[in-house]
Amino acid sequence: MDYSSYQIEDFLTDDSFIAYCYNDDNAAVAKWENILAENPALAPKMSEARELCLLLAIKVSPAEKAIALERLKHMIATAGEFEPERKINSIRNYFTKWVAIAASLLIMAGAFAVYKISNTNPSGAALYSAATDANYTLVGKTDFGRRKLIKLPDGSLALLNGSSTLKIANDYNTHNRHLLLSGEAFFSVTKDKHKPFVVITGKTATTALGTSFKVESYTNAQVASVMLSTGKVKVECTQPDLKVEDVTLIPGQKAALYNGDKAFTQTTFYAKDLQNWIDRKLIFKSADLKEIAAKLKTVYGVVIIPQDKTGDAVSFTGEFIGKDLTEVLDAIGFTNHFTYKQSGNKVQLQF
Repeated sequence: MDYSSYQIEDFLTDDSFIAYCYNDDNAAVAKWENILAENPALAPKMSEARELCLLLAIKVSPAEKAIALERLKHMIATAGEFEPERKINSIRNYFTKWVAIAASLLIMAGAFAVYKISNTNPSGAALYSAATDANYTLVGKTDFGRRKLIKLPDGSLALLNGSSTLKIANDYNTHNRHLLLSGEAFFSVTKDKHKPFVVITGKTATTALGTSFKVESYTNAQVASVMLSTGKVKVECTQPDLKVEDVTLIPGQKAALYNGDKAFTQTTFYAKDLQNWIDRKLIFKSADLKEIAAKLKTVYGVVIIPQDKTGDAVSFTGEFIGKDLTEVLDAIGFTNHFTYKQSGNKVQLQF
């Protein structure tokens, strides 16, 4: 099928695309990722359609929904008054027009919900400045290359990556759900609309009610980031002197804050990439050293440093799931005739 002529409304009326947006059908996800790979020019429309699809599914209270409906009815009625001579020439144009109106109303309702969260809780910067050891209790710490799954008092889960520490407020799940992270972790949050879940780091504060997301913020790293898997989160900067504007993410979006920047950089990512990180899944197909180094850095947080140019000839095919870094390096090193020496997050290869 030719998807090159697809418009926004075509995506929104395609059941497999809807399943792809919500990542609840592996076949649909694979299908649309292949379509995107074959038709890169579709990326802007697919991204816009995906965002609109997710925004249309924002859950609001019955009162907010009623208000939005009345506004929609009013806009439909008044639109006819202002454009008496304009006729709708096709169902497609009609559909696109009112989907846009409905989306704008739901966006306002969603923004109102985020506004309520942000205005009933301290700012991220204030939370970080008050995050002393006396107010927080250590619940998890990992060595380099190790992971730990932690079940929190409210039932939420935290998958702590290597070289990371996680602390929770002393009154966690009583008056708040505040956590202090140094390093990297994936969170699956139990819903509680009365106690927002806030992950605080030295650079960011991520607020959620019930969702799943990954936060990365190592102490000496040049960048801190948040990747949203499900739900919706607000991301703030915890450094008040930077005056960085908050951002709100929807599933499939990533916010990154680089050292010295005064704004978050927002991008999208593939759901399977985040799932591979969770599973520690690495797939190599005739991969060169550059690709191998990039994937090892993403999953294990290490920097690969070849000692000489012999590394240009590296090639490896294989798959690893849930393996330690040493097992992966041993296998790649055996087939490519190199040894390695690890020091912290740096791995030197010797051919």
